[in-house]
Amino acid sequence: MFRNRTLDYTLITIGLLVAAFGAYAYFVPAGWILAGLSEAWYLGSWIAGGVLLTAGFGLLGASVRDRSGYWTAGAVMSFVLSTLSLAGAVIAAVVLIL
Repeated sequence: MFRNRTLDYTLITIGLLVAAFGAYAYFVPAGWILAGLSEAWYLGSWIAGGVLLTAGFGLLGASVRDRSGYWTAGAVMSFVLSTLSLAGAVIAAVVLIL
């Protein structure tokens, strides 16, 4: 039987919120109370968001592929988005390390 996609959508939603907070923290004004936390604040959010998006899109792509029985455009696009999310998280991690 097919599983429920609630976990997939939850991971994607939380990943988007965490990555969006990282984008907000990147553009935050200097007077904000957490503005002095350096680049680790927003890069860490982008890494965590990218990992959550990778898991969410990967699970969603596998679910779409399993339900249809063959590779559909939705399944392929979900795996492409998962790969791009992972690449973004890795790039943010490399920038944080350097």
